[in-house]
Amino acid sequence: MTAKKTRRDDSADLRQRAEEIAREKAARMTKNAAALSTDEVRQTIHELRVHQIELEMQNEELRRAQGELEAARARYFDLYDLAPIGYFTVSEAGMILEVNLTAANMLGVARGAMVKQPLTRFIHPEDRDIYYRRRKLLFETGTPQVCEMRMVKKDSAPFWAQMEARLMQNAEGAPVCRAVLSDITARNRVETELQQVHDELEHRVTERTEALRQANEELRTDIINRKRAEEMLHRAEENFRRSLEDSPLGVRIVTIEGETIYANRAILDIYGYDSVEELRTTPIKERYTPQSYAEFKIRRGKRKEDDGPSEYEISIVRKNGEIRQLMVFRKDILWDDERQYQVIYQDITERKRVEKEMVETLQQLQETRDMLIQFEKHAAVGRLAAGVAHEILNPVSIIASRLQFLEEENLAESARENVRVCREQLKRIVKINQDLHQSAAKQPGMLVGGDLRRIIEVGLQMTERRIKEDHVQVEYDPLPEIIPVKMERDRLVKVMVNLILNACDAMTGNQLKRLTITVHRPEDSPKRYSIFLTVADNGQGIPAGNLNRIFEPFFTTKDPGKGTGLGLSVSKGIIQEHGGTIHSENNDMGGTSFIVELPLDHP
Repeated sequence: MTAKKTRRDDSADLRQRAEEIAREKAARMTKNAAALSTDEVRQTIHELRVHQIELEMQNEELRRAQGELEAARARYFDLYDLAPIGYFTVSEAGMILEVNLTAANMLGVARGAMVKQPLTRFIHPEDRDIYYRRRKLLFETGTPQVCEMRMVKKDSAPFWAQMEARLMQNAEGAPVCRAVLSDITARNRVETELQQVHDELEHRVTERTEALRQANEELRTDIINRKRAEEMLHRAEENFRRSLEDSPLGVRIVTIEGETIYANRAILDIYGYDSVEELRTTPIKERYTPQSYAEFKIRRGKRKEDDGPSEYEISIVRKNGEIRQLMVFRKDILWDDERQYQVIYQDITERKRVEKEMVETLQQLQETRDMLIQFEKHAAVGRLAAGVAHEILNPVSIIASRLQFLEEENLAESARENVRVCREQLKRIVKINQDLHQSAAKQPGMLVGGDLRRIIEVGLQMTERRIKEDHVQVEYDPLPEIIPVKMERDRLVKVMVNLILNACDAMTGNQLKRLTITVHRPEDSPKRYSIFLTVADNGQGIPAGNLNRIFEPFFTTKDPGKGTGLGLSVSKGIIQEHGGTIHSENNDMGGTSFIVELPLDHP
């Protein structure tokens, strides 16, 4: 506003001076006008008009130049005062001569307040030496200087700035410093962060380099170890292959269907084949005996359900027709990344033959021993029966007759009870004597064909009274077909009665008494030509240590006076005379089961 007013005042002064000069020239022209001719006057007027036009054109040019100057001044203001960086002009003495608005705003001070102030006033005390050294170098050498230092901002924290200074001359030719000031706080922060990131990256690179070095070293070590392992594996595979090929046991790798994938030399020798191909092409059925092939099919079905045995015996047919017994060990393995079976064969034909001979020899020795023991027992019982029969039965007969006389007398009730007890004890003595005779008898009668069902029915009929008195629940479901057995009827009935009565005695004291009689015939076993009769009770059972002793003469688990210990011994003898066996075992009902096995007649 002040600049425009000044320019208007200058124009007025110029106009006033121009009018004064014009009046002076007009006065002189009036004096000389009389001396001029008409043409000269015309020429003068023309020149004046031309000069006037020239002046008007110059005036227009001046106005245009003045406009451009005003625009230049505005641009200068924009470029200098509103620049994004601060500008200083500093004297050699360090005083601020000029400063733009940006620099004033950066330092938080009015621009007018900064002029003729030392620049060090706005520099952090710790960084002023930097400024002094750079300013001195600038004025001494004239070399541009750049430095970074902290500037003090009014009512605010110091900030980092970069100053770039150059040596210049002012209008009078005196040297001055023109400096550019830039706020580099953000840049320093970024640089600090970048340095931190750089340091972190350097640290990570160092760590990674070390890790890579260690990994490389480990890799080299691993490669060396792997090569060694491969060599060892190769040797192990070679040794394993040789051990398989040279093994005395037959080795095969087979599928679940039994197809051969690999076979060693020993298995070919066992079968008598010349090559693995011959083993593969020979049908499986032809390599087994019929029974062993049937067992193979059962095992194959179980293996499909992962339930096959891992150890078993088989009977094979060699190429020359010879039958051999093998012990087989089977295990799941991975062969070419697929589940297969490794099967190891051991020829046990000779061992089985020796074992069979040993078993037969032991059985013969055991049978001979049992026979000698039984013969000795029977001989003892026979001698006892022969020795005491006459000596006991005669007094018993006399006592029985005297007791009969006493029963005919008019006795008191207590006396009659005593007589009754004496007669029962005499009956027991007679029964013991009969059992002794029965046990001493060695020769059975004639065995004739009969129906085992009839023996069971008669035994139940003969013990019906005892069963009802003891409230025994009988479970018996007779088979619909005849059970043909060679028998001496009365003696088998005696066995049946003895087993039923023993069961009733064992259940004394039970609230619920169950007597179960079952008959079954195994279909698919070596004993399919036998019939099994089981008499089971839910009594107290027999201690495990006594299960084999209860068939010994005079051994009983009953209370004293309740048994002679001869019933099961006699029963066992009768069953053996019929070509059968009898044994006992404790059952799930808590009692005892007696199992009688008899050969079938015309199986």
